[in-house]
Amino acid sequence: MLRYHAALVSRTCPSCGTSYPDEVFFCEEDDQVVIQDQAPDDFDQRLGRELAGYRLAARVADGSNGRVYEGLHPETRMRVAIKVLHAEVACDRVAVERLRREYESAAEMNHPHIVKVLGYGDTGDGSHYMVMEFLEGQELSQALEGGPLPLARVVRIVMQVALALDYAHSFGFIHRDLKPANIFLCDSAHGPSIRILDFGSVKLQMESSSKLTALGTTLGSPYYMSPEQAMGAGDVDQRTDVFALGSILYEMLTNQVAFEGESIPHILSRIIEEEPDAPSTVHQNCPAGLDPVVAQALAKDKGQRFGSAVELANGMVLALGLTGEAERWANESEFSIVRALAGATPPVPRSFRGRLKFGQGQLGGLPPLPPFPPVPQLLQRRPLPLWLSVVVGLAITGTALMYFIR
Repeated sequence: MLRYHAALVSRTCPSCGTSYPDEVFFCEEDDQVVIQDQAPDDFDQRLGRELAGYRLAARVADGSNGRVYEGLHPETRMRVAIKVLHAEVACDRVAVERLRREYESAAEMNHPHIVKVLGYGDTGDGSHYMVMEFLEGQELSQALEGGPLPLARVVRIVMQVALALDYAHSFGFIHRDLKPANIFLCDSAHGPSIRILDFGSVKLQMESSSKLTALGTTLGSPYYMSPEQAMGAGDVDQRTDVFALGSILYEMLTNQVAFEGESIPHILSRIIEEEPDAPSTVHQNCPAGLDPVVAQALAKDKGQRFGSAVELANGMVLALGLTGEAERWANESEFSIVRALAGATPPVPRSFRGRLKFGQGQLGGLPPLPPFPPVPQLLQRRPLPLWLSVVVGLAITGTALMYFIR
């Protein structure tokens, strides 16, 4: 997770020394990029320098692998985010390969809910950088610190993530590290507009999954890893991302991870062997109709999961009694979704009695209840014996006579 820096109170023009509030980016006197002020005990020598044609104007966030800067183009005034690997990380060829792959994967795609990347290269001082669109908002992981999300917001987020994943999967890209920290909620008047970040763990379906693994990296975050990832299987496909999205859906509904554990081995063991509590039993505001949707997304056997992220999203729409498909609800405002949910009549699901298990329930693509026998089969039952028919007939006649005599 990135640690975001709080905005400082001022920026300074490096040419004339004029101070400006943090929301001003160019000097009114000489049109120079103004540089964010720094504390003497936390001085970054890169600030004020030019990289990839952009002036590094401010520190935005720090992560375990690198620092994110705000970059401003002196001529076009374009504002971007530039991720630079920490010096010690840049010595690790696995980390460099991951950043390069993140750039190359995202550069091939053009989707409104996948972060746009604009460049990649060598910093000239031994590190590597990647230029991205500048995003304002917060990570989903930060939003979850305040508790379960409102249902309408969960719907909007899941629809948008599902569409972005299906788009990436159409290129043969499997994310493999989908988690709340890699889903960014951009500020919007209609509700969060998401961007999926960090395609550094991406796997091409047509290649062996051993390339990055052979370099020594562990792919996937433990809480959101699929059973096949947890077991180290090589046959990872789009249903691994479906499992991760199911885990994220569980957390947004309950504010608890689906598979908690005291250590990574404990978490992975639970992912492989155990079933989580049904979301509706964990949080009272979670609709029970979503239990079977989450159960199918988290099925241990990937052959029993939804075949795609959009199938999961459409199962969620059906379970909530909404009409239409994922694309419609991804573009609806959060307020419109609130009104639609208030007027919806969800189908009645079967009870899970506590634990999720694929095969329970009726919604989200789960197997339906066994059908009633066909009418011919009901009519082919053996007839009553003659003596029993006479007794039943006399009893009915006697009851009727007593009713009329009274």
